[in-house]
Amino acid sequence: MLSAVAARKARLAQPQTEASPAKPPEPAPAPAVPEPKTKPTPTKPNPSSQKPPSKRKTTTPAGNPPKRKKSQSHKPAYQQQGRYFVQQDAFKTQDDVIRVDQTDSESSAGSSSSSGDELYPPTIARFSGAKTRGKRAWSPSAPLADSSDEEGKDPDEQIPLDQPFLASQAGNATDEPKILSTFQPVWNKNVFHLPAQHGASQKRTLLLLGASEAVTLLGVYSVTVLQGSVSLAGVTLAPSTIAHPVFAPRSSPLPIIQCLPRRKSSSSPPTSVDLPPQVAALAPNFDSIVMLQELHTGIEGLGRICRTFDGFFSPSRWHRNQPRFNLGLDNVYLLPLQTPDVSPLMVPPQWAAAVATVIPTSGGENDKRPVYLVKGPKNSGKSTFARLLLNRLLSRYRRVAYLECDLGQSEFTPGGMVSLNIVEQPIFGPPFSHPSIPLAAHYVGATSPRTSPSHYLDSIYALMQQYEIDVQNATLDEDPGDDDEDDGHGRIGSSIPLVVNTMGWTKGMGADLARRVEEIIAPSTIFGFTNPAVEDETTYAAGPVAPPHGAGCSPVHFLESIPPALASSHYTAADHRNLNFLSYFHAVFPHDLSPSPYPSPSATSWHTTLPLCAQSPYDVDWQEAFEKVILTGAGMEDVVPSEVHRTLNGAVVALVSCEPGTLDLEPPTESDTPLLPYEQGAALPLPNASKCLGLALVRSISPSTQTRLQLLTPVPSHLLGAARVLVMGELQLPVWGMLDFRTLDDGGEIAGYERGKVPYLRWGKGEGAGGERRRVRRNLMRKGQM
Repeated sequence: MLSAVAARKARLAQPQTEASPAKPPEPAPAPAVPEPKTKPTPTKPNPSSQKPPSKRKTTTPAGNPPKRKKSQSHKPAYQQQGRYFVQQDAFKTQDDVIRVDQTDSESSAGSSSSSGDELYPPTIARFSGAKTRGKRAWSPSAPLADSSDEEGKDPDEQIPLDQPFLASQAGNATDEPKILSTFQPVWNKNVFHLPAQHGASQKRTLLLLGASEAVTLLGVYSVTVLQGSVSLAGVTLAPSTIAHPVFAPRSSPLPIIQCLPRRKSSSSPPTSVDLPPQVAALAPNFDSIVMLQELHTGIEGLGRICRTFDGFFSPSRWHRNQPRFNLGLDNVYLLPLQTPDVSPLMVPPQWAAAVATVIPTSGGENDKRPVYLVKGPKNSGKSTFARLLLNRLLSRYRRVAYLECDLGQSEFTPGGMVSLNIVEQPIFGPPFSHPSIPLAAHYVGATSPRTSPSHYLDSIYALMQQYEIDVQNATLDEDPGDDDEDDGHGRIGSSIPLVVNTMGWTKGMGADLARRVEEIIAPSTIFGFTNPAVEDETTYAAGPVAPPHGAGCSPVHFLESIPPALASSHYTAADHRNLNFLSYFHAVFPHDLSPSPYPSPSATSWHTTLPLCAQSPYDVDWQEAFEKVILTGAGMEDVVPSEVHRTLNGAVVALVSCEPGTLDLEPPTESDTPLLPYEQGAALPLPNASKCLGLALVRSISPSTQTRLQLLTPVPSHLLGAARVLVMGELQLPVWGMLDFRTLDDGGEIAGYERGKVPYLRWGKGEGAGGERRRVRRNLMRKGQM
């Protein structure tokens, strides 16, 4: 590019260089008005070009057809003067051309931004005046927009090439890395080691923080605030005895612990931790004291199971060469600088201001109906904002309800279901770190409601009815004076607000479903995300919606979308969905009955020492345990009853409980071999009379002569007795869950069997016609459409 620009300038400046000898450039030339450059006159002008064209049609004799003249290529003037630049070195006569010696490196061209303005003045001027667009109107090489494309970003998506690539968009390689931790740790000055508690093996470390100091940690740990207050992932934590678990992998933005200035009138309440005398003497000199404690949950083993996330709780090669301070905690690392594979969790000020408008004051309760809906396109930050809103509401309410309407990227459950969860403590971690048993859920069986939109809307309507009747204004059935108990925050216990997270499908059918969902929810406040880079006239408009009873219009807070983190570019939506599935099936839920009137237990640990193929399943008799088997999804209505046992083997099914008398059961048919209670093309159970308890994996099913069925499920045993229906959808277990990670590196054996003899697994590419994945081309157009 440099030689072409220099050659062009040399050609334009050739008449000027021949008229006057070249002078060496002065060190500081005075600014002058540039003279207009004239094109060199041709040596032999064509006289016919000066005459006006004749209007008469030329004729030729019939016997002599006209000869086709050979097209001549007109060469530029600088090529006609000579093959090489032997007359004069034009590079030395130009002030706006930079000489590049052989000793200069190639990277020097992009080291200075000012040199780019001198090298490419016409190009920069053309791009700077043009309006930057997010998407081209049409390109023959780009696929056409599909109104039903609600899934994640296509890996084959075309990149627009008509936009300039500015250094400010991608960052300069020579810039210094950003600082993640401003805290300067020094042992026995602001970092102290605490001995483990009686009967516990977890190590503990105290951090004494000053005002505005930030700490960024990688790993799994718990945070307890002993003095002052800190901000963690945009949530203010006050002194208490509660240890908040934090899950900070490299695959998601890392939360930052930032110390807040201590108020002069505030006094820290007494804690259950006995501070050493040296720490107690230094405590008045610092604003906050935070205790970090390591957690042994087994969640780090998910990286061995799903090799896409291998080592995501440990530092990468970027941090191995940097000096790190050892906090004395296992699997907890202090990150001082930002690297390409790590990004911090930043809360925009606009988000914090929007959330502050719906948080009730400490003087009383919010008068409005506390239902908040978050909507917007995909990859705009809806789930991150909904998590922030949930945590901020928990600072004023004892419990907050969370309605998940996104089938592909669920927060508390695996994909494929809409769920209603009751949360009592803030959550600090990505979705795979807090799988839960929902209060109520309904299984759709796909990551998109495209195949069953009516069942999707009926499920949301049933969950919304249950929230309004049983949850919203229900009195707590604990102690009579429990509502008035001061837990250090003065939180409200008489009502439970609701946060609704919607899907990112905002085109075509998705836009219609989003409007229907908003009419069903009737929110009091709407948080809508805008994406100015995408121009789509068919997207779901973020407009106000009238709530019931004619109370007016719901206020809408328009929020700007945050750019995706650098770490998220290494993983796709399918990768995170697979990790959520594997985290759910390896999770260990508490088997004791919860004393809460709204139980939504979360996983306390993960059993990652054994693969799923080596874990002990439940062995049940399907004739006694289940009343009906239902298949849902595209093509499932073609499965005949004689082949249903082959379809269920190795499938992911939902455990559904139904109210008595709501199932349409057919009388058993007389046959020599027992048949599964399957009806071809049967409809799903009604959402208002059923409930999804969780998911299970059909590890094996006996031949037709027997009635044994083996299931793998993390659902607690006291809930399995109510499951009377098996529902199979389109979701499948990820391939990583079928492998044996213990022998994956040695030879790939699975539970002692060779890879080629393991059923339902095929290694390598498919053979024959149609073996490869079918790709749809949407960039082909007819001649009349152009």
